[in-house]
Amino acid sequence: MSSRALTATAMAFRDQRRRPLVLILLVLVPTYVITKAIVDTRATPRQIALPGHVWITTTMKAMHGPEMAKISVAFVATLVGVFVMQSALQGDRRLVLAGFRPGEAMLARLAVLVAATVVVVAVSVLVTALFFTPAQWTPVIAALVLVGLIYAGIGALAGALLDKLAATYLILFLAMTDLGVVQSPMFHATPARLAFLLPGYAPTRVMLDGAFSHSFDAGGELLLSLGWLAGLSVAVYLLLRRVLRARA
Repeated sequence: MSSRALTATAMAFRDQRRRPLVLILLVLVPTYVITKAIVDTRATPRQIALPGHVWITTTMKAMHGPEMAKISVAFVATLVGVFVMQSALQGDRRLVLAGFRPGEAMLARLAVLVAATVVVVAVSVLVTALFFTPAQWTPVIAALVLVGLIYAGIGALAGALLDKLAATYLILFLAMTDLGVVQSPMFHATPARLAFLLPGYAPTRVMLDGAFSHSFDAGGELLLSLGWLAGLSVAVYLLLRRVLRARA
């Protein structure tokens, strides 16, 4: 990474430190949502299908652990994506005018998104671990990181194309519909008919496999998650580089 890219990255992180709302989102929101959901849910038996056509019997209380972690990570990451990109559109064109390449400014903002996702995943995992122990932590954590980065990318795209209010409403609606309804095993014992078309499908299947199975049968879903992540990363980078060039 060039010295200018490092400078832009340091400036991007300093910009976020001046925004206390980001810290509240990263720490307090997942802590409250996960704790409240698990504590208030009864241990009602529930059968669900895992990848590999394996059926298991668990409880609604147990499912709330990984499910609320997933939803919390996605909500926070996508909101941070909107805020970071709105900030980028306001400030990074000055960096471009000062001689920075658009790609250098954008890499700095992407670094902020990755760091924010890591923080909210870490908080969500720590809180979930107080109430729930999955069969395998590695797939669960990997799935949470993937869903966070995927939805951070979606939030970044929305933040670049729409104003802050419209982008916020859009991504919250998408996250709730996708992760909270369509993909949720609390509503669907098996994935809904067209669930695979939405970005939350693949990481949800990876997460459930890790949470309730001692073997790993979600290799295809893991690859699909990585495909979503790669596509969104390229789209965010290209779109914002084009916007910054146009505004410069």
